[in-house]
Amino acid sequence: MRVPKAFSDEYRTFLRETGLDNPNPQALLMELASLSMEVYLKEIAWLSEFIGKIERAKKAAA
Repeated sequence: MRVPKAFSDEYRTFLRETGLDNPNPQALLMELASLSMEVYLKEIAWLSEFIGKIERAKKAAA
C-alpha cells in the first residue's frame, strides 16, 4: 500500500515516534502482528485505524 500524500506526514510522524521503518503501512502491520501483539498492541491499533482512514478517503474521492 502506498501512503497518499495527504497522509504521508502523519505516517512519517508515527514511524519517527515508534522507531519503526517501513514505507508500506499494511506490510508493517502484518510484520508487527507476526512478532508479538502484546508488545506492539498500540502500534497495531494505530496502523489499523490509519489504513482504514486511507481506505475511507479513497472511497470518498471516487
